[in-house]
Amino acid sequence: MIVQGTPLPTFNELIEVLKRQFSNHSVYTFDSKPQKSIIVRKSALVGVQITVRDNEIIIDACCPNIFISALIGLVSTVFPPYHHFEMKVTDFLKNKYNPGHV
Repeated sequence: MIVQGTPLPTFNELIEVLKRQFSNHSVYTFDSKPQKSIIVRKSALVGVQITVRDNEIIIDACCPNIFISALIGLVSTVFPPYHHFEMKVTDFLKNKYNPGHV
């Protein structure tokens, strides 16, 4: 999912906002290439990867465990827990950074 809006938070501001909103989940940076992203981990199997680019926040369902992720691959985005958590984070970010376009 993509959230568009202006002004968007800086990378560090977004981490702090996510840590406050999802305090019962793990929120950490992931030094992916070509740029860093943020992982919000609900469980060892369910999470989202967030990337900030220009005027967009890109949210993708993911499996935050690197070993399990290698086994599951793209199948993870098909299962409801991944999609539901992705939508939960997307809805929060849309409401926070682009409230007129929910």
